[in-house]
Amino acid sequence: MKAVDIEKYKDRFPNELSGCQQQRVAIARAVIKHVAPAICLRQILHGWCSVKEDKIMNSYVAWGIFGIISGFLAAFADVPLVMPNQSENISLAGVCPWWADATSKRFKVSFWLSFLGQPGGYIVMWLLADMISKENTTLACILKIVTLLGCYTGLMSHVVFCLKPLLYQKLCRKMSDDESNEVIKVIDPIFNPPMYLAGVMLWFGIAIIVIAAILTGALPVPKWCVVLNPIGSLVVLMPLKKCGVRIIGALGFGFVLLSVLLIIAANAVVF
Repeated sequence: MKAVDIEKYKDRFPNELSGCQQQRVAIARAVIKHVAPAICLRQILHGWCSVKEDKIMNSYVAWGIFGIISGFLAAFADVPLVMPNQSENISLAGVCPWWADATSKRFKVSFWLSFLGQPGGYIVMWLLADMISKENTTLACILKIVTLLGCYTGLMSHVVFCLKPLLYQKLCRKMSDDESNEVIKVIDPIFNPPMYLAGVMLWFGIAIIVIAAILTGALPVPKWCVVLNPIGSLVVLMPLKKCGVRIIGALGFGFVLLSVLLIIAANAVVF
């Protein structure tokens, strides 16, 4: 009524209006009949899309919480692979003499913690790639490829870390230490390439892509979030190790940081 300047005549009957005013009423009715439904439909669709988007983002938050739990499981999976009361790194090749006297239970526990923990980290990486794809499909595609490569090489690497000590314990009961060492060393040339590939993909590949996504705005998070990746976990944990503190696995803790990043990004989209 404001648009056609008849608001002040809203309480009058038709026979009290002039011909020109009646024409303006007809125009107003035509606008309401044909334009208003389209506006209402647009508002309804916008509201539906907003609700759908909120549900998706809330599911990301839920997966992020699951990823934090899974990441800690994966981080604690590395602890049994280190010599008791020591803070040395996990041996990637050869044999550790302390394996012969260790209980087999510690390596079995390590396997199951990793088996239950690692998948959550890979789901988080995939969801981060899904979020990045809205702004940068190239980075998202690379992240998905890195996730797939890291997934099967990472799981296989931890299986090898757990199987080698168990096999060494069995061999030591049947043959000398030197013979046992030679048998175990035969395995290394086969499994080392996948392990090194897993290291490159999960440490450097993930970190570089996530940092690039944050700096280019593909992930809607504050710039300080560049530390929320596996490399960032080293920055947090290595000083503790230098102080003699027994630390959890840095890569698993990196999964935790990626999960926190997913939660922050999901909340940024919602709000």
